[in-house]
Amino acid sequence: MDQAPASDMGLLWGGTSAKTKAMRNLLLATTALAASLAACSGGGGGGATIPPFDVPAGVTVADFDGDGRDDIALAFARVAGPPPHPGYVRFFRQSAAGVFDVPVDYSVGADPYGLSAGDFDGDGLLDLVAASPGAAAQPDPTDIGISILRQDPAARGRFLPVQWLTTAGAAATDAAIAHLTNDALADVALADGRSANGRALLLAQNPARPGELLTPASLLAGAGRGSDDLAVGDVDADGLTDIVLAAQDVVAVFYQQPSGGFAPVVTLAAGLRVSGVALADLDGDGRMDIVVANAGNAPAGGTGGASVTILRQTAPGSFVAGDIAVADGARRVAVADLNADGIPDIAVVSIVFQAINRPSRVTVLQQSLTNRGQFSVATALDGPSSGNFIAIGDLDGDGRNDIVINDGPSALLQSATAPGSFRPPAPIR
Repeated sequence: MDQAPASDMGLLWGGTSAKTKAMRNLLLATTALAASLAACSGGGGGGATIPPFDVPAGVTVADFDGDGRDDIALAFARVAGPPPHPGYVRFFRQSAAGVFDVPVDYSVGADPYGLSAGDFDGDGLLDLVAASPGAAAQPDPTDIGISILRQDPAARGRFLPVQWLTTAGAAATDAAIAHLTNDALADVALADGRSANGRALLLAQNPARPGELLTPASLLAGAGRGSDDLAVGDVDADGLTDIVLAAQDVVAVFYQQPSGGFAPVVTLAAGLRVSGVALADLDGDGRMDIVVANAGNAPAGGTGGASVTILRQTAPGSFVAGDIAVADGARRVAVADLNADGIPDIAVVSIVFQAINRPSRVTVLQQSLTNRGQFSVATALDGPSSGNFIAIGDLDGDGRNDIVINDGPSALLQSATAPGSFRPPAPIR
């Protein structure tokens, strides 16, 4: 029973009262609980009036328009009353080095949470998929599902009107676009946050009617294993895309089969309260490794226990785990070179929703150049007020990767003169 997104973007663009901040963080916690389908309350009761504010969720960074500069997409809900809240994706185009145009908002499903990019329609352009788990205690099934925003091939960096698909019965906490069947069309993998379901969903694109998704097929992770996050990639190096779930108490891996479909789940032990997952070949041995953010005791109101688990694939299908302690409430993890030495590092964002006066934290784990696969904490930084999603990209055109947190969104820019050092978080524009 864990957290999902939220924060008041107005906080970074003009300040807020303590009462508004408390309301924002309360909404952050309840929206988070809804994403895992724990008990969740909506806004709206009597008392002081809180001005409308935006609650950011998933964030992704990529070169969407093909100009060689990284852009940013942010999912968020606009809160002006009880749920459901209107959902949007805000797109920031980097038009020159370090210069972001006025963002454009695109309507998506209510109360979005996870957001990711992939080429859904096979035109060579990145599209977006946002997942809406439902934010009310008893949500309308029509408010639960996924939103697909296809990039307009006639106007790169712009998106066509949303394609919405309900996933009633499954709390859509995260989704990813990938080739998951044995045809040429991209499909969608979905993390189901409903603990009782314990599954991922495969939404295959209809070969007879491209663009249409077929009835979801369940990939069972085990009872009680609701998921907040997923990642897709070729874990077993067979040329096929696999699905990896952050499944509450384990990492659940579904291997795609050459004959079609997926093998039964393989579970891997990680840390306490598995919350986020990423895939990368960390040590350069040609095998995909798994990186996991473990929230620890924070979701249950305690302290300690948060960590990053690094699952190194030392032989095909064989993983060796190592844990590194990080700030309480680790939520999401991202992998990229963060000190300009040419090898991958790790960044994790942490937040304790109950601690309304404590900002989020960003922990950077650097990989050893001389002992590949070994990581240590290089720095732990204050993030923005309520960040709980993280992405990495070059946001100022200096050739060095920077860190993006969803609250704002905000950037922690890497120093051009001191690789591996980062400036304090600042709004993108």
